[in-house]
Amino acid sequence: MNSPAFEQLRAALQGELITPQDPEYDVRRKVFNAMIDRRPAAIARCRGTADVVAALAFAREQGLAVGVRGGGHSIAGHGTCDGGLLIDMSLMRGVRVDPVRRTVRVEAGATLGDVDRETQLHGLAVPSGQVSETGIAGLTLSGGMGMLQRKYGLTCDNLLSVDMVTVSGELVVADAGNNPELFWALRGGGGNFGVVTSFEFQAHPVGPMMLAGIVAYPVEEAPAVLEFLHEQIADTPDELSTDVVFLRVPSLEFFPAEHAGRPVVAFFLRYAGAVDDGWAAVERFRTFGDPLVDMIAPMPLVDVQSMLDPANPRDHQQYWTSEFLPEFGPAERATVARIGADLPSAETVMQVIPFDAAPTRVAADATAFAHREESWLIHIVGQWADPADNERCRSWVRQAGADLRAFGTGAAYLNLVSEDDADMRVNAFWNDARLRRLARVKAQYDPDNLLRFNHNIPPARAGEDR
Repeated sequence: MNSPAFEQLRAALQGELITPQDPEYDVRRKVFNAMIDRRPAAIARCRGTADVVAALAFAREQGLAVGVRGGGHSIAGHGTCDGGLLIDMSLMRGVRVDPVRRTVRVEAGATLGDVDRETQLHGLAVPSGQVSETGIAGLTLSGGMGMLQRKYGLTCDNLLSVDMVTVSGELVVADAGNNPELFWALRGGGGNFGVVTSFEFQAHPVGPMMLAGIVAYPVEEAPAVLEFLHEQIADTPDELSTDVVFLRVPSLEFFPAEHAGRPVVAFFLRYAGAVDDGWAAVERFRTFGDPLVDMIAPMPLVDVQSMLDPANPRDHQQYWTSEFLPEFGPAERATVARIGADLPSAETVMQVIPFDAAPTRVAADATAFAHREESWLIHIVGQWADPADNERCRSWVRQAGADLRAFGTGAAYLNLVSEDDADMRVNAFWNDARLRRLARVKAQYDPDNLLRFNHNIPPARAGEDR
């Protein structure tokens, strides 16, 4: 592409245009997953909606595919592209809270940490993910599982409206009364339909202090820990979220130093209610067995929301998988315990997340997020520092995923799967009828599939119900 064309776009942007000739190009093209190494033709670092409109117009005129980056945390590398125009929203991080209506307007480049910091000034929280550096945009558009979901649902369940720029440059609002079919698709259908520039969320009174922390055991105790969780979870209040985490100390810095390097299994507890009420709710887990450490304590919600950040380091090789298991009986638990006792690197983590309570009370067709059945999400966070370990560790994750799929349906939370697994999982996550509906929305807003660096849904062709 000729330089004058790029210079015209550079002049049209309030933000920055970065090309391979610019010294900061290699820094700006990097994403969270060090395994992803892509080279966009240019990076438009947008400062507002007008920049997004200009960037999309340029891409259309020049015949460039478009990648979109919010927080750049996509494990599949969807926050970048090869040879296309990357629309980078990371300069658009504004968060505006209305404490009377308990709503929050968030720009698309904001991270979960940005949202938590602003909402907690008012004692409010938006249900979001589990790592504070995650971008709110990608999280929301693919569903949004996280710390508060048992009480308040998925992030997309708390979405009230979006501002979006279509590939043709039109500005649209999608909510329950405006473009309702688009609004349905944006709540779980990913970044297929346009470039969302801001989100409005419902917030809830949680914090500023929460009762939370970890109760950890030797990894040899995993079968008993998993059985206890399976027995107890249905009888716990919605305010209490109880996951089980497999890891090696000190992936989390708050473990005592004497346990450094030790494989452990732990209850990861969060109580989204009054701290005084939480002690009774967590008591059964604190008194189970003979834990190595009991780190349950009142702490600021912003600290709880970033507690797992040290276990998810930047600049590491990342290869993830996940699986929804319909049941969590003895065979499933034995498989999970075996996998968790044999993590391939010091940084790899596995999480067992009961998927129940508020997310499963939403009607199956209310949003594009397709999975509303009570189940168990097993999430393997394969990560390591040395690229020389790539083949060994990826092979381990693939085998672990195959072992889990023996009990599942192939459905996975799409934010938690690596790129080479993504296409298969799109078809497993959405059934044929839902895919046809999503494809119709795609055809209306992006008929040429300009936005295809995502969990892609091809647009329905004219005259076809797909």
